[in-house]
Amino acid sequence: MTERDNTSSGVPLDVLFSRLAGEMRQLEQDGLRLEGWISGALQEREEAIPPVSAALQNLDRLLQTLSELGMLFDGLAREIDAPPDLDLDRALSQVRLRDLVQALRGERTAVPAPSVGEVDLF
Repeated sequence: MTERDNTSSGVPLDVLFSRLAGEMRQLEQDGLRLEGWISGALQEREEAIPPVSAALQNLDRLLQTLSELGMLFDGLAREIDAPPDLDLDRALSQVRLRDLVQALRGERTAVPAPSVGEVDLF
C-alpha cells in the first residue's frame, strides 16, 4: 500500500491506519532505547531494585503491545479494498500533541530519535 496524496480534508481509512502503525513503530523504537538505557544503568549499579525491575517488565509489555498494534493496523490497512474517507478535523482537535496531529494528517514523516548522548529538549 502506498500513501496517497490528499488534497481534501478527508483521509482514507487505510492511510490513517498506516499512519497509526508508523506512530506505534516509532514509539516502540523510542521505548526500546529507553529500556536499554535503564537496563544499562541498573547493570552499572550491580544491584537489583525490585520496583525498577517491575517497571521494566511493564515497559516491556507496553512495547510488545505497541508492536502488535502496529502490525494489526498495518494488516487492517492492507485489507481495506474501498476505504472511506474520514474527516479527521474534529477528532484531531482533541489531540494536544502537535507532532502526532501532523503525523496523522500526513504533514510530516517520522522524526528520528536523538543519538546516544544527545538530549531532545522540547
